[in-house]
Amino acid sequence: MNEIQPLMIDLTQQFLSNLVAGAKVTIDGVVYDKEIYHTSTKYGLRKYVKLSLEKGLVTRAALVDSYGRELYVKTMNYQKGSQGYVIAFPLQLEAKEVKVSE
Repeated sequence: MNEIQPLMIDLTQQFLSNLVAGAKVTIDGVVYDKEIYHTSTKYGLRKYVKLSLEKGLVTRAALVDSYGRELYVKTMNYQKGSQGYVIAFPLQLEAKEVKVSE
């Protein structure tokens, strides 16, 4: 019986996690470069971006790689005031064997 090993999932999750270099968040039409605030692997891979001092209408947030290429885009409509706000980017990996006809 063929079976994908947990190591394969763990290494793929690490690769994806390391691929994310930061985020770009659009607030009132202005794009801000943001750092990843926190990464969690407890329930799949989750990246978090924290907004602190920024105020205004948050319309878009994207995780980016080291070249600035967008990897995960969220369209939003959140009016941020003086309170902090955290944007979560949840990812869940699923690996399965592909049957090939010979």
